[in-house]
Formats: sequence, C-alpha cells, structure tokens
Amino acid sequence: MNEKTDAMTSDPPKDDVQIRCPRLGHEIYFTYCRHENNGLPCFKTLDCWFNYFDVHAHLKENMSKEEFEKVFLNAARPKISALFDLIQKSRDPEENPK
Repeated sequence: MNEKTDAMTSDPPKDDVQIRCPRLGHEIYFTYCRHENNGLPCFKTLDCWFNYFDVHAHLKENMSKEEFEKVFLNAARPKISALFDLIQKSRDPEENPK
C-alpha cells in the first residue's frame, strides 16, 4: 500500500511473499503465477493476488492487449459443451468416412 494515498501499488511483491495456490494446493510466489501458463499468467492470477497489490494494473501494463484478453477475458468453454461436440463429431459419417 502507498502510505500517502492508501492506494495499492502495481508493483508485485518480492519473492519473500507466498500465497496458497487453490489449483496446486501449496504455497507459491507471484513469479510462478505470472508465467505458469506457457509464459502467460494463470487464469486465476487476478483472483488470487488482488489483496496483495494492484495485480490488474500490473498485468495490463506488462502484457499486450491480446495476451490479457486471451488469459482473462475469453470465457472458458464448458466441458460438457466440448464433450457434446466430440460425441456429435464421432457420429457424423461425413466427418469420419470409412
């Protein structure tokens, strides 16, 4: 926190700060979250780190618009929808000629 304005800084915490990762189930550093998704942040980074610093501002400043949208703004496709598509594709004779 910035003492003069009580506003959160967009500087990430140093590697002496760890939080519990809800996906992995153990303590991790922000640097791990920042790059764990093939060089991009984990999709939960905003949820996990917002209490510690202005993670949204930091990531917006350090990612391209396309990267940010890819990670945080694209709605995840429900698994059931993907399963239905796979079932339909396997039943479609034109998709699977004999």
